[in-house]
Amino acid sequence: MTSVFVCAGDVSADRHTGRLLSKLKTLSPGLEFWGVGGPRMEAEGASLIANCEQFAAVGIIEPLRKLPFFAALRQRLVKEIGERRPAAVLLVDFGGFNIGLAQMLRPKFPDLPIVYFISPQVWGSRPWRIQVLKRCISKMLVIFPFEETIYRSQGLNASFVGHPLTLSIPGKGQTSREQFCQAHGLESTRPIIGIFPGSRRREIKDLMPIILQAMKWLIEERPELQFVISRANPVVAGAIDAVLARAGGCAGLAVLPVGDNANLMAAADILWTKSGTTTLEAALFGKPMLIFYRGDWISYLLVLAYKRVKHVGWPNLLAGEGIVPELIQLDCRAEMLVRYTRDWLDVPAARAEISDRLIEVRGRLGHGDFAENAAREILQAIAAGHDEQKR
Repeated sequence: MTSVFVCAGDVSADRHTGRLLSKLKTLSPGLEFWGVGGPRMEAEGASLIANCEQFAAVGIIEPLRKLPFFAALRQRLVKEIGERRPAAVLLVDFGGFNIGLAQMLRPKFPDLPIVYFISPQVWGSRPWRIQVLKRCISKMLVIFPFEETIYRSQGLNASFVGHPLTLSIPGKGQTSREQFCQAHGLESTRPIIGIFPGSRRREIKDLMPIILQAMKWLIEERPELQFVISRANPVVAGAIDAVLARAGGCAGLAVLPVGDNANLMAAADILWTKSGTTTLEAALFGKPMLIFYRGDWISYLLVLAYKRVKHVGWPNLLAGEGIVPELIQLDCRAEMLVRYTRDWLDVPAARAEISDRLIEVRGRLGHGDFAENAAREILQAIAAGHDEQKR
């Protein structure tokens, strides 16, 4: 039986990989999958050596504590690959770990196809990693069109397969604004501000005090405003509820059940969202947003030292310019959230212009099924590996 080793290092990567494995099984029913992943990979029949749900770490300092664990895991995976001899290796995202794994594998298995899906952000920081990837990776499958150009210019075989969010996030919510408001005790005729404070406890701790202060000031000025806060998962739901309980609640605030983000994005007039993938999801809805983030200073300064791009928010990165404001570190203050929100509420035409620009950005994320495109590329790499071994 032909097998493929897969290494997906976080919950998001596991979700996208699960869809990809499903497509691979359809196109090539004889394939078996094993390696590192989570519940979505397991649901597709993959045999897991390690579960990525145990890997979560935030910033730069926290992952340092896990270095011995990851070093031991790499050694174990190299040994397993040597014993099982898969037809190909599929690395998904998780650059800090997967690049090192590829470096260990290539000298030992020079003919083994190593395919990388969801590129490390070498264009954003540490660009020298491109040369490492060039030596180790057989094929790079990227989810942003500009990445294909970057890699090909450096002599690395790369293909743009489309972005997973174009399929997993709808172009509009599943319910109308009126239905959403009725379900959550809101009035559809009054402005709605959707808040996405993050998916990790540390982010909630750092960002919720700023968010609560900004909400308080705005409600004092404009009592007609309605705020709705998203709870990304059960873990942060508890953290958010605890912060709100300590603050004695907040007038004008509704708390969203876990998993209703798309309907909130569709219904809201303005979004406040922590920097990350959520900003890309928001762009698919064409909603004006304020991107914010504040972390510990050591991590921030280290990121700043290696940063090679001007913007951090995905809409701005894809557009190549600042379409929406980025309130990062020192700029991540309640008064800044209030200032931009007030301006947008007063000038609806400015919000409409931003929405139009974001819809243009959405068109750059590709069309069709990313999983089918990536699956066909992987099968080609396996076939090429078989041909190489026969020679």
